[in-house]
Amino acid sequence: MSEEEIRLENTEPTAEVAAVETKPKVPVRVKRRRHIRYAAPLGFLVLLFAVIGVVAVIATSIGWIVAAQDDTALREELYVFLDPVMQFCPSTFESVETASDPDSLLLAAVYRVAETERIRQLREKDQESRYEVETTLYRMIVPQKDIAASYKALFGDAKLTHRSPGAEVEYNETDKCYYVPMSLNTSGYTPVLGKISAKKDVYTVEVGYVATADVQYDERGRMIDPTIDMAKYRQNYTVEKQDKGWTLLSVSAAK
Repeated sequence: MSEEEIRLENTEPTAEVAAVETKPKVPVRVKRRRHIRYAAPLGFLVLLFAVIGVVAVIATSIGWIVAAQDDTALREELYVFLDPVMQFCPSTFESVETASDPDSLLLAAVYRVAETERIRQLREKDQESRYEVETTLYRMIVPQKDIAASYKALFGDAKLTHRSPGAEVEYNETDKCYYVPMSLNTSGYTPVLGKISAKKDVYTVEVGYVATADVQYDERGRMIDPTIDMAKYRQNYTVEKQDKGWTLLSVSAAK
């Protein structure tokens, strides 16, 4: 065998190689990313809802903060409670039972009863008083127990000594009643509430007294609510929150 034949023989592929080379090639599939048609709109909606959620949380939080800081209802409640006492500008006292001017406190209890009756007549359009009326001086004859209940509503369990607290209001010990005018004369001041601070159930309420001459009116003759800055002088009322209502503990000069 010649060298050329040997060379040709060595270059012929073996059976295994030939089988591999002759095996049909399988085309390789290339995976392509498919573009989702709605991907962008969905993403925008998700982002929009997220922004709305954040805004809603912020708005709710602000609402809670504002509600926590809004003491309008509290101020109204305290004003209604303290109004009978404020009408008579009481002298300062550390406790009701040691007050140097107890008559002003008793007058506050009497005023509270008279004012309640006046409001009832207005609401019910009733010209007749639910109390018997004295014909000579046209004064209501209020049972002692009603004044005692009013006093308790203002000052809690403080001891009350029944008496005539002034020229307008007369106490009748025999009949256990008070002769009360339909309208009581009060001080010449309009009370205004200032700062309110609290420590648990005890509240300190700043009260300013605005002189009637300083009260202003608008072009329609309606009174413009006076402010604490207009007050001639001020006091601090200390009240305690009860299960039902309030109790006035003391009155001190404002610093």
